Amino acid sequence: MGNSNLIGRIIEDMACYGKSFKVFAIRSEKDSNIFADYVNADQPIHDDYLYADDEDFEEVMNYYKEGIGKLEGREYECMTLLQLLEYIEK
Repeated sequence: MGNSNLIGRIIEDMACYGKSFKVFAIRSEKDSNIFADYVNADQPIHDDYLYADDEDFEEVMNYYKEGIGKLEGREYECMTLLQLLEYIEK
């Protein structure tokens, strides 16, 4: 994934979730100075999804667990979307 794609995703997520949304920024396997991807850091809470039934919330949880699975064996750092964007744009 190129930086422009990653920056675009970050900006979209900032518009949806806010600048202070916590993520695990995943470092590139080829160059640990570069972040290649990110996943949501905070586990979803059912009460935050009042509009969703249990089945919908289960989908949200599966998406979260899938993202957390990407961290296995990888270097990563917890930060906000804004911090990640600022780091990438340096």
